[in-house]
Amino acid sequence: MRKFFRFIRNLIILGLIILAIFIFIKSNKKKVLVIGTSETIESTYYEIANNYNYDLQILTAVQTNEDTSRDIIKSVDGVIFAGGADFDPGLYGSDAYDLIEEYSTAQDRSDLNLLGLAIAENKPILGICRGMQLINIYYGGSLYEDLPSQFGISISHREGSDGFTYHRVNFNESSRLYHKLGGENSREVNSMHHEGIRALGNGLLPTATSDDGLVEAIENPYYDSYMMGVQWHPEYSRGKFDELTKIIFDDFSKAL
Repeated sequence: MRKFFRFIRNLIILGLIILAIFIFIKSNKKKVLVIGTSETIESTYYEIANNYNYDLQILTAVQTNEDTSRDIIKSVDGVIFAGGADFDPGLYGSDAYDLIEEYSTAQDRSDLNLLGLAIAENKPILGICRGMQLINIYYGGSLYEDLPSQFGISISHREGSDGFTYHRVNFNESSRLYHKLGGENSREVNSMHHEGIRALGNGLLPTATSDDGLVEAIENPYYDSYMMGVQWHPEYSRGKFDELTKIIFDDFSKAL
């Protein structure tokens, strides 16, 4: 009987230890909000969340309540603005509606408002593809609505209407990525977009370009926290967690 009670006692102690470890791990997770318009966001950011111990929160809906939006932003440690649909060109003074694909003015305005709230709260911000373009629009920049017809076809930035292609990007020597790569000038990245930065937003630094001169990465050197945007998709890494992806998310995670 004494052995039985000893066994139960040890079992309870083990359970308490496991519970304490679980609570410790949970409490040390960084809350990261991912905002975008793609239905596949959760699955594509799953590996990222696991590698960096993120408590991942996904937001794809239009936010119309200012207080709710502010509470959402305040509750997280950092924000990723992810990929998705095109933008309403009217947001930056264009009328080239014949060149864009799927878009939602309400979603665009909601995302711009959330970005403004994140900036007001000085949250670390990472923009990916559409997210980079969102940052550019917020700071007064504009977009090419359709790269092949407005910018050129010397480099393909998208395979068909929804497929990845690959090309080189060249890093500005003053960029974070250039220094994180140990002074490496260029890397091959994936690419799946037909819109791109035309006029750069106020105060933004172009930190990478493709061989055709299109802006492929931006930073805000005047932002107190962390703000970077990349046009490619580091969350898709040809099935592996490659060095450039690791550098981007290491850098973002250190700012959380």
